[in-house]
Amino acid sequence: MTSQSITQAPPVIEKRSPWGGWWLILITLGIYYFVWYQKINRELATVTGKPQDGWAQWWSQIIPFYGLVGLHHTAVRLGDAIQSRGSADKVSPGIAWFWAPIWFGSHQRYLQRRMNLLGNLIASRATA
Repeated sequence: MTSQSITQAPPVIEKRSPWGGWWLILITLGIYYFVWYQKINRELATVTGKPQDGWAQWWSQIIPFYGLVGLHHTAVRLGDAIQSRGSADKVSPGIAWFWAPIWFGSHQRYLQRRMNLLGNLIASRATA
């Protein structure tokens, strides 16, 4: 078998621009947030091998307090996935669900930067 006949699997984590996503959320009057939330939780489910619970679904973000619980669990799951790849970087659930939303909705940018980091960690392990 030659190296040309081997096909590489597509990356599990799609790298997205944190600011691009933030602008899309603004331009679409918040609709893209639900799409983004569903995508990152689907990617985390693939990486961790754990199924998506109700809090990981897009509709969970519509329910007032349940949405905060979902953000908390997403941040914890993301942090665990990053640390399981040998990185010392952490994801703070407190920033994800408390500080960031009141700071111009920056929780999307915060979590997306960490998702991109996870994607880099997975890609570096795949090439090593």
